[in-house]
Amino acid sequence: MNVEVKIDEKYQTPKIEIYTNKLTNELSNMIDTLYTISNQKLKVYKDYKVYFLAQKDIESIYSEDGKIYVRCNEELYITKERLYELETILDKAIFTRISNSEIANFDKVKNIDFKIVGTMILNFKSGRKTYVSRRYIPKIKEFLNL
Repeated sequence: MNVEVKIDEKYQTPKIEIYTNKLTNELSNMIDTLYTISNQKLKVYKDYKVYFLAQKDIESIYSEDGKIYVRCNEELYITKERLYELETILDKAIFTRISNSEIANFDKVKNIDFKIVGTMILNFKSGRKTYVSRRYIPKIKEFLNL
């Protein structure tokens, strides 16, 4: 694959053009990723249907039993992206990883519970709670400027 980047002040918004003799799976996945990034929506699946979720509506994304689940408005969806791929797509101002298996949207967090020494519990506005991995506590404190 050949990638070429040209910087020109006449373009106010980035423009991507793809020239190819055939559409491959790799290229199709790249186009899907570019679409997701450019539209700030996450492509998810539920009941044999495809949905596009706005990032601001997503509460958390986590892995369980080899699948990646997206929790949004009390609903669970599945995405084909891996957590490390999602970290590059999601808005870093509101999303951060809280464990090896979960990314949280801090705009959806009601409060943080520190009452058990050495632990951090995120209480979401939805009423759900999740634990921050001890290894990620310093990163969360830095993210929140604590």
